[in-house]
Amino acid sequence: MNQRKKVIIIGGGTAGITIANYLQDYFQVSVIEKSKNNKYPLIFKVPLLIGILFRRKKTKYINKTEFLLKNGRTIPFYESNLLGGASVMNGAVHVFGFKSKWKLILDKFKFSIEDLNESNDKIYSFDRNEKNKITLANAKLNEVDNAFIETLQKQNINVDDMSHSEKQACGAIQNTVRKYFRTSVLSILKKRRFDVFINEKVDSFILNDEGEVTGVRTNKGIRNADYVILSAGVIGSCSLILNQKNKDTSGRFSSLSVGKKIQDHTNLRVNVSANKPLNSLNEVYSSVFKKLFLGIKHFLGIPTVMRGTGATSGAYLDLDKDGDIDTRIQILQFSEAGRHGSKGSVFKSSKPGFSISINAIHPESTGSIQLNGEKVIVDPNFLSSKKDIEILKLALKYCVDLLKSQPLSDYVLKIDDEETILNDPEKYIQELMYSGHHLIGGLQDDIDSNFEVKNIKRLYVCDASIFDRYVASNIHSSVVLLADMFAKSFVEKNRF
Repeated sequence: MNQRKKVIIIGGGTAGITIANYLQDYFQVSVIEKSKNNKYPLIFKVPLLIGILFRRKKTKYINKTEFLLKNGRTIPFYESNLLGGASVMNGAVHVFGFKSKWKLILDKFKFSIEDLNESNDKIYSFDRNEKNKITLANAKLNEVDNAFIETLQKQNINVDDMSHSEKQACGAIQNTVRKYFRTSVLSILKKRRFDVFINEKVDSFILNDEGEVTGVRTNKGIRNADYVILSAGVIGSCSLILNQKNKDTSGRFSSLSVGKKIQDHTNLRVNVSANKPLNSLNEVYSSVFKKLFLGIKHFLGIPTVMRGTGATSGAYLDLDKDGDIDTRIQILQFSEAGRHGSKGSVFKSSKPGFSISINAIHPESTGSIQLNGEKVIVDPNFLSSKKDIEILKLALKYCVDLLKSQPLSDYVLKIDDEETILNDPEKYIQELMYSGHHLIGGLQDDIDSNFEVKNIKRLYVCDASIFDRYVASNIHSSVVLLADMFAKSFVEKNRF
């Protein structure tokens, strides 16, 4: 029997684990992950329990960096410090996205819609008894959600599947969660037969005279391989190739445009003070009794807000009336003082409240990743496009009008900062926008249709850095599906 070829995957996050799971049946696979943690306490797998209800200011499982905005504000950006990446730490809203946008990505890599559907059916399921799949569940809707949806229906926004984004629609949000615990890319593993090297950082690639990658240098030594797949996420993948480009003497990396045209979703909130108790997370967070009661209900199998991400219902909108969906809004069962407590306390108050989250799905603003010595400078260049600002202005007005329309208005005591929203929306946007934590791009122009880095043989990239556009309002499922399609294609082309 022939010895299996060796594959090194750099990055054990959302893409890396998905790829390793497929390739392990055909190759000798090793995953190199810079994070320091292979696993974390079981309690972290309960949706919302650590992330919001019992959140600590610091945890060893999350790394926090900051983006500096043009107006001097800094906003937080969080990365997982854990095998499985953001898929494991955060859980995720599931969004299949736009088939029309997907088609442009699929055409570039010579995939079909059938390939995409096959990967989706293989990986995701609403049947929580199916093993080795990421389980989906519709969020539990409460009276505010029902009023939100009814108000939208009065504006001819019909109820539909919120995982697809081709038309104006509203409905329950889909979360990657089973009965008690969140599911993730680690859930798809039938049996882990690949090696994982935790707390190991790749310094550079090793190339032979023919321009083929033959391995990597890490902080723990040299690891040889027949193929290297880079799946370290936008920041990790771009910074590694930038570092190689700066030190390269062969000239093979010099032509790469790495680090350009990165994007992130700009998110915004409209916070609402409610006029009646709603069991919102604001109220629960401030009461030990309510926390305990909510936890008991969850572990009795009763659907609650804990079976998700805090986002429960949403809508897709075409606010500029050009025929394309441009915005997703969501009801969140809490109102924040700042994104993840970035301004101090997690919630604005302990009084009943909720918020509408705004996501401008297709931003035109682009930024860059650069190296300043050893320091990685990430600048998505938020709101550099006037169109992005105009879409957010339209979204703010739409949300205020929605909150003043029945039956949703029956739950509204006060719209926070309403005067600023209506009279100076750009000020509101600039002072309160935050990262969507959906970085894409940076390497999209540096790979060919086989995902292979141009001028470098046997070095591949598959993660969010190769997307040249958003195919959905949340990138988790986009990355998982593309990674699975890539893995299948890689096996077909390189197995023998």
